Amino acid sequence: MERWRDRGRWAAALWGALVGAPIAALIVLHRVPAWDPAWMNPTFHFYVVSGTSLLAAIACGGLVFASKSLRSTRLLFLVVAFLSIAAIFSVHGLATPGFIHDEPYPAVGVSAWLSVLAGAVWVAASAVEPRGAIARTLERHGRLVLVAVAAALGAYLFAALFIHESLWLSWIPVNDRRFQLSLTAVSLALLAFATWRYLEAYLFTRLPSQAAMALALGLLIDVQVCLAWGRLWHASWWLYHGLYAAAFITLFGGWFAEARRAGSVAAIAEALAMRDSLAQLNRGRPTALVELADAIEAKDVATHGHVSRVGAYALETGRELGLPAWELRSLVLAAQMHDVGKIGTPDAILRKPGPLTDEEYAVIKRHATRGDEIAGRTPALRPLRDAIRHHHERWDGGGYPDGLAGEAIPLFARIIAVADTYDALTSPRPYRPALDHEAAVAELRRVRGTQLDPRCVDAFLRAFERMGEPASEAA
Repeated sequence: MERWRDRGRWAAALWGALVGAPIAALIVLHRVPAWDPAWMNPTFHFYVVSGTSLLAAIACGGLVFASKSLRSTRLLFLVVAFLSIAAIFSVHGLATPGFIHDEPYPAVGVSAWLSVLAGAVWVAASAVEPRGAIARTLERHGRLVLVAVAAALGAYLFAALFIHESLWLSWIPVNDRRFQLSLTAVSLALLAFATWRYLEAYLFTRLPSQAAMALALGLLIDVQVCLAWGRLWHASWWLYHGLYAAAFITLFGGWFAEARRAGSVAAIAEALAMRDSLAQLNRGRPTALVELADAIEAKDVATHGHVSRVGAYALETGRELGLPAWELRSLVLAAQMHDVGKIGTPDAILRKPGPLTDEEYAVIKRHATRGDEIAGRTPALRPLRDAIRHHHERWDGGGYPDGLAGEAIPLFARIIAVADTYDALTSPRPYRPALDHEAAVAELRRVRGTQLDPRCVDAFLRAFERMGEPASEAA
C-alpha cells in the first residue's frame, strides 16, 4: 500500500513539474522583457499551425475508425473535444493575414479562444457520466452525434474563412480584456475539473491513456494561460502554439500506447467509469456496485454473467459453511469484485481465442495484485482486499500472487476460488466448450485438496444438493 501511495505522489509531482514549467517560463518572460523577443513570421504561422491542427483533426478521425464502437459516451466526448480543438484552431492558422485574406480577420483571434473553450466544454463532459434519456440516445446514436459535430465544425471552418466578417464574427469582443479574462476563467475551471478526474483515474488504474489525458489537459491549461497573457508575435505568444502541439502529441502518444497495449482504445473511458463507480460505492450508492460489476464483465464478453454467478455461488457456499449474515454480505461483495483488477488488463489478451503465451499469462496474473491495489485505495473495498488479492492462490501453495497454502489463504478467497473455478468450467470459452454440471463436479473433486480447499469444495457441493437447482438461479 505504501509503495502504491509513493508511486501516486511521484506521478502527481511529475505532472505538477511538467505542467508548471511553461507557466514559470511565461512569468520569466514577463519579468524579463529582453528574453521575450518579437518574431513575426506569418508564413510559419500559416503553414505550421494550419498543418499541425489539420493533422490532429485527421488523427481524431482515425481514432473513430480504430474504435469498433462509440457507445461509450466518454470516448465519444473525448473524440469530439479534441476534434473541436483541432478543427477550430486550424482556422486560427488558415486565417493568418496575407494568405486566404490580406487583412487581419476576426477569425484569427476568435478561433484561438474558441478552440480552448470548446475543447474544455467537451472534455469536462467526458469526465461525467450522462444518465437517463440523454445517455441512451448517445449510446444508440454515437456516430450520428459525431457526424453532426463534424458537420458543424466544417460549417464553422467554411463560414469563418469565406463569409464576410461583418456578417457574424465582428460582433465578438475578442480583444476586450474583460471578455478574455471571463473566457479564461470558464475554460480553466472546466479543464481543471476534467484534469483532476483523469488524474484520479490514473492513480487508480495506472493506464497510459489516463496519464496521457491528465498531462494533455494540464498542457491545455498552460495553453489558456499563455493565450491570455502572452504578447502578440513574441516568444510568450508563440509558447501557447508549441504547447498545443505538445498536448496533441502527448494525447495521441497515450492513445497509441493504450491501443497497442490493450488492443482497444475503449480503456480510455473504462478507467474513469470505474473511478466513478468506486466513488459512488464509497458514498453508499447501491447501483454503483451493479455499474462496477458491469464494467468488469464488459472486459471479457466471453464470460458474460460471470461476476453475478460467482457472487451467487459464493453466497450459497458461505451459507453452507455457517457464516453470519454480515460476513455473507462482505463475501458476496468480494466475489463480485474479485476481478476488479482486470480493468487494466489488455482486451487483446483477455479475449484471445487460443492458449496464452508465458508472457501473456504473466500479464493476466497481475490482475490479482492490481485488484488489491485498487481495493486498498477504495474505503468500501479495503476490508476485502485480501480476498481480492488471493483468489488465485492454491491449497497446495502453487498459486499466485504470493504462493500461500492451506489455511494461510483467507477464507473468502478460498470460497471465491471454488465458485470461480466451477463457473469457469461450466462457461464456454473461445478455445473450448462448456462442461456440463456432472463433468464440472468431477473436476472439482479431482482438484480437491490440491488446487482447492476440501472443506469449501464439500460445502459448495452440499449447497447444490440442498438447493436442488443451480445456485445462481436461486440467488
